[in-house]
Order: sequence, then C-alpha cells, then structure tokens
Amino acid sequence: MLIPITKWEDLTADAEAIKTLREVYGDNVEDLDLLVGLMAEKKIPGFAISETTFLIFTVMATRRLEADRFFTSYFNEETYTKKGLEWVNTTESMKDVLQRHYPEMLSTWMNLSNNSVFSD
Repeated sequence: MLIPITKWEDLTADAEAIKTLREVYGDNVEDLDLLVGLMAEKKIPGFAISETTFLIFTVMATRRLEADRFFTSYFNEETYTKKGLEWVNTTESMKDVLQRHYPEMLSTWMNLSNNSVFSD
C-alpha cells in the first residue's frame, strides 16, 4: 500500500520538522512514533490529513461499523423510532441534514455564488 520511508525527507519537506525529527530520533526513521509521524507527514493535496492517516481511517471505518451494535444487531425499531430509521436510511449528504433541520439556512446558502459544497 504505502512506500516505507527511508529518510526524513520522504516524510516531509518541512526543514524545521526534519531538524526536530533528527534531534529526537537521529537518522533512524524506524524509531518514529506513529502519532508523531502522522502529524509530520505531508498532507494529501486538498485534504487536512496525510496518506497514512487516510488509509488507517478507511481500513478502520469498516471495522468500526461492523462492530457497532447500533449499526448491526440493534439497528431496528426496538432501538430506533420509525422516523429515526427513515432519516438514517434516506440521508445521503450533509445537504439532506441541513434541509431537514435548518431549511431557512440552506436556502440562504444555496443562493451564494460558491455552493459547490452542497451540490448534488
């Protein structure tokens, strides 16, 4: 999946971060702590997270959903109201949530020139 780093420059182009990493870890990238590496790693263009963070999230998201009893064995009318189940089963985007709870706010935002966030 990911290409392992062999030097700090593989992780980040930030010279100050590289200097700090060398002060703490020397030249041994194998000693790097996961969280420190995630914070130092260059971000995916257009995203606030790095590639490693993204892959960890995508792999774990499925496992979390499959293990969450409220999405599996308790996903029924004994646990949720009919209306709640309807909302979960028909909501496809943040636009749907805003339309349901704040229609006046959504109509104002939809009149803005940059509404690509809410496009269908």
